[in-house]
Amino acid sequence: MNQKQLAYFLTAYETGNIQAAADKLYISRQGVSRALRQLEDELAQPLFKRTVNGIAPTDFARSILPHVRQLLSEYDCIMGTQTLAAQRRSVVTVYALDHVAAWLGADFFLKFHEAHPRITPSFIESTDQEAADALAHGKGDFAITTPPFNLALFEARKLFDSPYCVRMKSDHPLAAKDVLTYTDLDGQTVAGKGRAYHCFREKIDHNVLACGLHLDILAETSDEAVLTELAASGKAIILEHAYTATLAMHPGTVLRPFSDGKETSSAEIYLLSRRNQILTQSSRLFQAFLLDYVTRKTETQR
Repeated sequence: MNQKQLAYFLTAYETGNIQAAADKLYISRQGVSRALRQLEDELAQPLFKRTVNGIAPTDFARSILPHVRQLLSEYDCIMGTQTLAAQRRSVVTVYALDHVAAWLGADFFLKFHEAHPRITPSFIESTDQEAADALAHGKGDFAITTPPFNLALFEARKLFDSPYCVRMKSDHPLAAKDVLTYTDLDGQTVAGKGRAYHCFREKIDHNVLACGLHLDILAETSDEAVLTELAASGKAIILEHAYTATLAMHPGTVLRPFSDGKETSSAEIYLLSRRNQILTQSSRLFQAFLLDYVTRKTETQR
């Protein structure tokens, strides 16, 4: 008994016709019949009865059908695992806070490919907590996220700072200020990535709601196109990281940073790897390239 015989049996069972099974499998009618006879000989049981319209399964065939389906499913899983495992050595998986890949830009990926053509960086966008959780569960090689995170589980390397800011229509009353405080948000209609993200939740909880200020939260979404439209239309002001805001600026909108009175409110973006886990050569090369690239990128932006 082999995978091919089982696949032919299942197709014949589902089509109820030898010729239809052959057509679906792109083989000859004789090839299907031969495989079924071999399977019947091995099992010592008839599988089909001929009818006017084709073939009908025997009671024995009906009894083994769920097992055949399960076995073929397991074959598919095994083959899929083998394929992914073969590729895994040259794929570096990064669970990243959304839009980090866009901030790095196409130039990053082009230059990395030029330097390491046999390694593919695979970025999966997620929230900050989901990125850390995915890394902790071994789903990826790295996470790019913001604090807090468990330093007993992760090694953290800082990538860059990103001010927390407001994006708004250029004629909005708050646009007249160079720097905003959180009290300026009182009574405003806002939108942003939302409570699924630590930075949004922390800033709103500690600096707005805990201080007795009121917000009308119109929407929570990571879709930059929606946020851009809301800001440009003047229907809401957008609370977000500066690195994402600068990717989707509309000509009629402006950015204003937050300050607590002493310094600008900002978030730190980190590259995490699992502590006490030896990185593959591909992962080490990716990490070194990323850190160097970000260092040069941030220096040119100063």
